[in-house]
Amino acid sequence: MYSIAVFLGMGVLTGFLSSMFGFGGGFVVIPVLYLLLPHLHVPHFLVMHVAVGTSLAIMIVNALNSTISHHRQHHILWFIFFRMAPAIAVGSLIGGLVSPFIGGNILRYLFILFVVYTIISSLVKKTFIDIGDHDIKIPNRVKTSFLGTGIGFIATLLGIGGSVLTIPFLRSCKLKMVNAVSLATPLSLPIAIVGTITSVFTGMQQPDLPSWCFGFVYIPAFIGMVIGGFIGVPIGSRVAHHMPDRLFSRIYIVLLVVVVITMIFE
Repeated sequence: MYSIAVFLGMGVLTGFLSSMFGFGGGFVVIPVLYLLLPHLHVPHFLVMHVAVGTSLAIMIVNALNSTISHHRQHHILWFIFFRMAPAIAVGSLIGGLVSPFIGGNILRYLFILFVVYTIISSLVKKTFIDIGDHDIKIPNRVKTSFLGTGIGFIATLLGIGGSVLTIPFLRSCKLKMVNAVSLATPLSLPIAIVGTITSVFTGMQQPDLPSWCFGFVYIPAFIGMVIGGFIGVPIGSRVAHHMPDRLFSRIYIVLLVVVVITMIFE
């Protein structure tokens, strides 16, 4: 009962953060599951893999829900989505196939490393906080495709949804936070779908997982957090719509700091 309550509560928070910051859930789901799964009969050496796989599965539902919510408010710039999504899907497939061959601790350290990099680069590049009133500037298709492949690969490997990479990139292209976040949600779908499929398939090859696991997806956590997400997503979308851009970007960076501190001291 305690675990169910935790999963539901984290689901509300995950849904809120997914629609408001485009996190996709990984920044909440992974640290929480990393703490809980060892007590739920998941072998220690597979904990990070199950946390990532479950995060990706939850991300599918939350990303769909958030995308619908942001689309209704006309925040999504679809021409950017269609330019980046195919490359992200390719990168996701590569990342999903590679992840079983990387140790759980290495995944954890990579997760921390990339969050720290994002925080530092966001603080150094002042344009993340204040983009001004310049026109949107998107790189050519070759550069965008190369970047999208890298985003898909890294995000699937770490189960983070890609917002940690896509939002700083979109801010550098002069998008407002509400538009960058709104784009991050549908752009996480290729990562979530491809990553979940590969996580299920590769996890089925592991005989040490408990019966509640479907591959590397822990079903009770998936169900509880998805239910909670249907409460959190509409709230996050409404708050994002009314949040001032500068405040929005600053809160985003603060949340990244909280996440990385949590993971470092696990």
